[in-house]
Amino acid sequence: MRNEPLKDLIYLSSSQILPLYLQKLRGVRWYRSQSASELKEVLKSQQGEIYVIVRSDYLSLRAVQAFLSWGHAKVKASFIFIAQSIENSVHQVVLNHPQILVLRESERERIEELITQRLSGKSVRSRKQERMAVLSQVMLKKSVMAENSPTGAWVQFLREGVMVDFSSGGAQITLGDEPVQRKDFISLMYKNQHGTWVSVESQVRWVTQSPEGKRVIGVQFLAVS
Repeated sequence: MRNEPLKDLIYLSSSQILPLYLQKLRGVRWYRSQSASELKEVLKSQQGEIYVIVRSDYLSLRAVQAFLSWGHAKVKASFIFIAQSIENSVHQVVLNHPQILVLRESERERIEELITQRLSGKSVRSRKQERMAVLSQVMLKKSVMAENSPTGAWVQFLREGVMVDFSSGGAQITLGDEPVQRKDFISLMYKNQHGTWVSVESQVRWVTQSPEGKRVIGVQFLAVS
């Protein structure tokens, strides 16, 4: 069996040291760019398809527009931006430029998976909602939308979990060893800022494991009751 050709990845960041979630990427050949101006010159000399990862603390619309303007007819440049915070107007630009992927660094558990999907040609959508760091106890039970998933028809509650970040579209939750799988439907119960219990019908979008061995899940909100 022939090996797949390596994907060329240019990395631009104030720190030239790759974070751990990028070190895990396989099938890539890394090139470092010391500055934005150097990257601009490199792109002028390239041909074919190339991927650029830009990592920064803050991603502005002006910066995204500048990177997009550096393309030319001989190169197909795809940009993957990783930032701690993102200007809201950036998301409007992303809708019209499928070669852009915007990721929040707070989702480091999923960054390797998402970039791997993008490099393999799969469609990956950028994060739209701002994620807020929280630390809140939650309860998970079998969703009314699920017949058998995740714990069976007669089991209501899983154990308690801890919500570690939250947005209008979903949340990240740390669990114990509960048998939750990707695509499971669950009801997520938590207290809002007024101290009222809220139940949200959700679907598990991804499952991973923390360095401490705990199960971590990302859920997408479907309906609030």
